[in-house]
Amino acid sequence: MARIFWRRLRLLEFCVIVVSSVLAAAAYAAASSANAAGRYSILREGDKDTGCMLTLDARARGRAGLKAQLAPACRDNGVVIFDPVGWGLDRGRLVLTARKGHKAHFDKDADGVWRRDAKEGKALGLRPI
Repeated sequence: MARIFWRRLRLLEFCVIVVSSVLAAAAYAAASSANAAGRYSILREGDKDTGCMLTLDARARGRAGLKAQLAPACRDNGVVIFDPVGWGLDRGRLVLTARKGHKAHFDKDADGVWRRDAKEGKALGLRPI
């Protein structure tokens, strides 16, 4: 009888450890998303401001992950054509998803600016406002 009790206790301990690990991972992902959420000024090569603003919302869901919204006053043709509608974090990288489904990946530099992966095309940056 005592043997069954200890086995059940070990099983219960194992379940508690697994559940707490899953919850911790979910909390970390939510905290990371909250840290990346906000308003950003979009930069071109040489950190030239395009006059465009991008909002990354950590609470609202978009068509492709969390909701991203480009300010209507944006006049940069490349950014307007890309038209980000969703965003997320993947292994510490910011991933913006365009209305048509393609993605752009950004890495955060020491200055806090998200820089587009150089392999993906022209230089692009997101500076927090």
